[in-house]
Amino acid sequence: MVNISMAHSSHNTIPPPASLPSHAGVKKLIIMDVDGVLFKGQFILHLARSLGILVYVRTAILCLFFNMDKISIRKLISRVYTRFKGVTLEQARMIYKNIPIIKYAKETIEALHNHGYLVVLISSGVPDLFVKDLAAKLLADSGHGLETDTNNNQLTGKVFGRLSEPDGKGDLIEEILSKNNLTWQDTVVLVDDRNNLDIMQKAGITIGVNAHYAVRQRAQYLIDSGNLSEVLDIMDIEDANTYKTLFAGMRKQLTHSWYQEIRRKLLHILIAFVPLFSGFIYHTTLLVLFSVLVVYMISECLRVNGYSFPLLGGITRSSIRKLEERGFAFGPVTLVLGAILSLLFFPAVIANIVIWIVAFADTAATIIGRSLGNHRIPYNMKKSIEGSLAALLVAFLCGSIYLPLFPALLAGFFSSIIESLPLRSLDNLLMPVGTGILLVCLGYS
Repeated sequence: MVNISMAHSSHNTIPPPASLPSHAGVKKLIIMDVDGVLFKGQFILHLARSLGILVYVRTAILCLFFNMDKISIRKLISRVYTRFKGVTLEQARMIYKNIPIIKYAKETIEALHNHGYLVVLISSGVPDLFVKDLAAKLLADSGHGLETDTNNNQLTGKVFGRLSEPDGKGDLIEEILSKNNLTWQDTVVLVDDRNNLDIMQKAGITIGVNAHYAVRQRAQYLIDSGNLSEVLDIMDIEDANTYKTLFAGMRKQLTHSWYQEIRRKLLHILIAFVPLFSGFIYHTTLLVLFSVLVVYMISECLRVNGYSFPLLGGITRSSIRKLEERGFAFGPVTLVLGAILSLLFFPAVIANIVIWIVAFADTAATIIGRSLGNHRIPYNMKKSIEGSLAALLVAFLCGSIYLPLFPALLAGFFSSIIESLPLRSLDNLLMPVGTGILLVCLGYS
């Protein structure tokens, strides 16, 4: 198993992998994009920012049009570099040197290189001399970047070469494969934006790193942690030549998913504080909930396109499930919306009950179901009878704070049925709203 435990230590090193296969004459080609994959951000945006707000805004708009598939990579690069006319190579070099690099890039590339993988950096937006310099620093086998025209050590604004063309990356990779007697099936690509969709269709293994939506939907693996050493885990599983190695890699992923689930449910339980605050500052509580909802939705739109909202983006990435990594995670939206609707339309007592039910009963169902759930529910094989019973018990206890035993039991039973249905994230909304409607119809307030 690849040992990356030191990746989180103060020594800033990754010990040599123990089980990455040492290829004798047979290698895989690992292609790493630079902007957004190795670099935190894009070189052209960093350079544009140094030239003033107007140049930066124009460049950002052009990048947005490119990500929306409104302009080609050729048009994007040529228009952007036109604005860089007169920038000296020394200015550009200073910008390049100050761009933060993804965590453990050098250690990861060295580990891959030492175990028989051919690591090549390719960029359609970073000048070739900087990509080659980066490849040397990170111990990659080679680097290929954009050809830029200069005059008296100043950029003229003109770009050329195959990497400025839509099919440039694919042509270059095929040339590298031919020289090393490899095929596209032997190719691993680490990419982030739609300029790489064509090579993703051909590559044997595709990894999205801080990926935009189009890449996120197509990649076999995703890395959103800001730590390149996750590549070692992926290669461990892909190249596992024994069941022991494969099981070890899958076990590590399972442990990680448990940590994600625990963090997720801790955040889930925070909604239980809403009734406490709403009793004293009702309108302020509603305003805060609406604000959280809007900010979260903005954060998610950024996340699924490879960007991170300050603080909230990191919290979301650490707690969402694997299936949610590729698209918008609606769980927090339905959870907060359920609390808002409960406060708006139900009497205070019922609102308190149903919000506590969704906070604690749903959490109990997940924890018990994942740890002790052995009997699947016939109409929803993803959930267990044990988990639903835990939800019923906790919901009953939440209801019994305010209600007589029978209606509390009825509320618990009804909410546990909703929780057991194959509703995905909608149970966060339907549990409080549905249970609240039931209690209102029964005349409790």
